[in-house]
Amino acid sequence: MGELQGYEIVYGHTADTLDNVIVIDSASTTTHTIENLDQGDWYFAVRAIDTEGLVSPLSAVVSKSISG
Repeated sequence: MGELQGYEIVYGHTADTLDNVIVIDSASTTTHTIENLDQGDWYFAVRAIDTEGLVSPLSAVVSKSISG
């Protein structure tokens, strides 16, 4: 097993459709801001990627409501 390389943040409008992906290429990054989200409910999860390309299962899905 390799060392931690980075993360993927996956998100979407339903917990079952996390169809947007942001790749974080640094294991030392601990925060990321996603801007310009439309109004409504958004669901997010994270998975880790190691230096050998292995990908963890998704974290628990969390949600955030965006209002205007």
